[in-house]
Amino acid sequence: MKKGILIALAVSVVLSLPFYGYMWNLFMHIFGAILFMGNIIVTAAWLSMAKRSGSGGAVQMATRSVVVTDVMFTLPGSMLLLLNGGIMGTVWFKEKAPWIFASIALFLLSAIIWVAVLVPLQRRMVALSQSEPTGPEMAALMGKWFRFGGIATLLPFITLVLMVAKPKLW
Repeated sequence: MKKGILIALAVSVVLSLPFYGYMWNLFMHIFGAILFMGNIIVTAAWLSMAKRSGSGGAVQMATRSVVVTDVMFTLPGSMLLLLNGGIMGTVWFKEKAPWIFASIALFLLSAIIWVAVLVPLQRRMVALSQSEPTGPEMAALMGKWFRFGGIATLLPFITLVLMVAKPKLW
């Protein structure tokens, strides 16, 4: 898993080098948004369906898949967003665009929730899915994962709206 994380980070950095130009960075930023947003939506759907099925095997597979796809899609997507957005953001920072500061704050808050709450929950869920995938403790962990995951998903959606609309906030 650690090798996969290092590869994902290295590829994200190479694809985000500033000498590729603004349009390349815009494309990679949008691609990163698709990877990031797509995965956070799909993982919630998988876990919802697994929970609803009542099947221990489905819950076990879904919890493991969430961790794997976070490394394959969410992490590289977030890196592409940050790196390419940072490169393009230098133009907007000069114009002191308030929407970009709000977007960065929301994205960072979502990242904090993901790292501090969701990743530890996912690890506990994977471990518990080996022995008791449909018990009350798993139901409690999933409930907490869905609550915090909902917040961590809503914040990037607001960020997406701000990035597209570029409103005058103050």
